[in-house]
Amino acid sequence: MRLSCQKISLLVFASAIACHSSTGPGTISAHFVLQSINGRPLPTYLATTPGPSTTIFSSTLILDKAGNAVTTEHRDDMFVGERTYTSTTTYTIRGFQIEIRAEPCLAYPNCVGDRVGMILNDRLNLIINPRSDFQIIYEYRASDSP
Repeated sequence: MRLSCQKISLLVFASAIACHSSTGPGTISAHFVLQSINGRPLPTYLATTPGPSTTIFSSTLILDKAGNAVTTEHRDDMFVGERTYTSTTTYTIRGFQIEIRAEPCLAYPNCVGDRVGMILNDRLNLIINPRSDFQIIYEYRASDSP
């Protein structure tokens, strides 16, 4: 039986996650590609709003061993048009849970807030702005390429 490079990568990725202590923080090296938002495949609107809305075309999330999380998102914002945004934040992993901490947003219009979620096998689900009443769930899948 032959395993493809992708399956081997996913096995290594799952093993790395499984080896972390359930109580202590951990970091990994991984690349994720956004598959859907709240179950809707891309491209899709970010949230249900009256009138024009933001459309997400693609997004990637790269986690490194130093605890950095780099998010790149290609979107069409209702007021500024089509743009690609990149933000660098920090993250910690405890067991299967991940928390991505953002800098205080203040008046920055494209600020990515705090995100929390779960990593299971090759999937990463993140709740965007988890303290909001209107949560948005980004559903990522692990990818071989950065």
